[in-house]
Amino acid sequence: MHFRPTSLLAVTLAGAFAGSLFAADTPAKPATPATPAPAATPDPSLPKPTLENVHYGDHERQVLDFYKAESDKPTPLLFFIHGGGWVAGDKFGRSGPSVKPYLAAGISVVSINYRYSWQAQIAGVKPPVKAPLEDAARALQFVRSKAAEWNIDKQRIGASGGSAGACSSIWLAMHDDMADPKSSDPIARESTRLWCAAVTGAQTSLDPQQLKEWTPNSRYGGHAFGFMDPNDIKTRDTRFAEFLAHREEVLPWIKEYSPIEHASADDPPIYLIYASAPALGQEQKDPTHTANYGVKLQEKLRRLGVECELVYPDAPEVKHKNIDAFLIEKLKGPAPKSARTKPIYHPPAGVEVQEDVVYGKAGGTELHVDIGYPKQTPEKPMPAVLLIHGGGWAGGTHKGFMPTYLVEHGYFIATVEYRLSGEAPWPAQIEDCKLAIRWLRANAAKYHVDPNRIGVMGHSAGGHLVSCLGTLGNETSLDVGDFKDMHSRVQAVVDEAGPVDFTPAGRPSVGTNMDDHPGLVKLFGGGYDAKTDAWQQASSALHVTAQTPPFLIMHGEKDTLVPIRQAEEMAGALKKAGVPYELVRVKNGGHGLRPDKPEDAPADPDPKAQQDIILHFLDAQLKK
Repeated sequence: MHFRPTSLLAVTLAGAFAGSLFAADTPAKPATPATPAPAATPDPSLPKPTLENVHYGDHERQVLDFYKAESDKPTPLLFFIHGGGWVAGDKFGRSGPSVKPYLAAGISVVSINYRYSWQAQIAGVKPPVKAPLEDAARALQFVRSKAAEWNIDKQRIGASGGSAGACSSIWLAMHDDMADPKSSDPIARESTRLWCAAVTGAQTSLDPQQLKEWTPNSRYGGHAFGFMDPNDIKTRDTRFAEFLAHREEVLPWIKEYSPIEHASADDPPIYLIYASAPALGQEQKDPTHTANYGVKLQEKLRRLGVECELVYPDAPEVKHKNIDAFLIEKLKGPAPKSARTKPIYHPPAGVEVQEDVVYGKAGGTELHVDIGYPKQTPEKPMPAVLLIHGGGWAGGTHKGFMPTYLVEHGYFIATVEYRLSGEAPWPAQIEDCKLAIRWLRANAAKYHVDPNRIGVMGHSAGGHLVSCLGTLGNETSLDVGDFKDMHSRVQAVVDEAGPVDFTPAGRPSVGTNMDDHPGLVKLFGGGYDAKTDAWQQASSALHVTAQTPPFLIMHGEKDTLVPIRQAEEMAGALKKAGVPYELVRVKNGGHGLRPDKPEDAPADPDPKAQQDIILHFLDAQLKK
């Protein structure tokens, strides 16, 4: 997995194809081959999905099912990709995931559909395999964007599948992170990295020359690059000789879409299982699913120091009897070495990033920030923006999203780690955030920051915490820990979809009519009657004064998790106190400030315009 900035939406190989994967490459009408595959039969053993046929794109096949594991903290996730040679199969067929063991282990499950390669070929996508593989990547990013809403630990995601789904899973596990941190699309900014992968019958290469050497009677792979009649899927494996003869013409594509080509030392643990023993250089009864594929990948990964368990009848060194055992152990266990060492960010050339800078301690545990700043130190001290992550106060991480566009516009930025509600109840979260601000002020000279021009920005639970930083800046009882000679007031607040009133008058909020939402009970260490002071202290709209800094509030009009009347209440309180503010009502926007459903009208303002509004607000408040 060699990390470099890569846009998922525009991958160009040898100038052969370009454009939006999710627009121009999608046919106006669903394509149908002359000889369609038999329809998948739903597996009656599967439980009913928590959410069914959730769209992650506009095409009819760009849907997924979500099975939620009940837990009071974010759960790991199995990300399942069905097989079928990329020409058939379905997320709910008998080749689908074994959901029940994972739910019982506290692991949620997603099972996806994707565009078939013959559909892509008819639509003019080159190479056709681009559609199913990059659909899988986009679906993974979409799932990560739902982490807070679906109670998912977005770091602990393992992929699985059989045959073509196995190839897709291994490709994701080894490919560069396809996150685009500069994208105005928040989904595109999500990572495509995996915690682990466990697959059956995987094709680890699509290079016909390699395949002939490994398995002389190989016949699979040509259809991935257009060597197939898309109107007759029975021709899938009939043109291998032609594929081999034209290998050099499509070699850039082969290199991009063969999993083994992306193997590197920072890949996650891999588990490969096959139905029969390998025999390199010999013809195989089932050359499409031969363990020869696994032998060659394991050889490469072992040279790189990457864990790779290869299982087949009478295989040596078998540690896990099946895929379920491997995935459950890895997803519930400690981070593998590779998961700890993978780069998270892909900063532009002029931006420097430092990870895991310690800003303080709480309860004996170090707290960290990831920081970004210009490589070329500006003449004057920079304004700074601290980013506070969401996740329902119980999940999420400061890792991953760093809006480097702010650095390119002259800002120092820091993403802040804070204690989650499962570690410590309120006010630990706001205490940590205030400590991060005091730390930055104490180190202003070191980082060439203007200590009098510090803003904060957050979404959802992060939006709530930045609103509290704005209204509780003078509350010195919350200034716990080091740097007490520094104050923790901020000069600008960007609140995206944050709740601001947890009192009975402010409810219903955070997606429920229940008197005491379980997530809030966990946050405050008890219900409203038992912990009234905490619930009220965290209700930032109640603490607005004339000294509150300017606010930019952005909220989706269709937000069902945190109703927009929370934003309206904060706007009203700011107006009453005479505090400058701007309330941006995002038409058609849900909790993520974008449409919740593909059939909904686009968000207005759209993500790029939202970014511009934020930058304009910060410039007005911190550069004046």
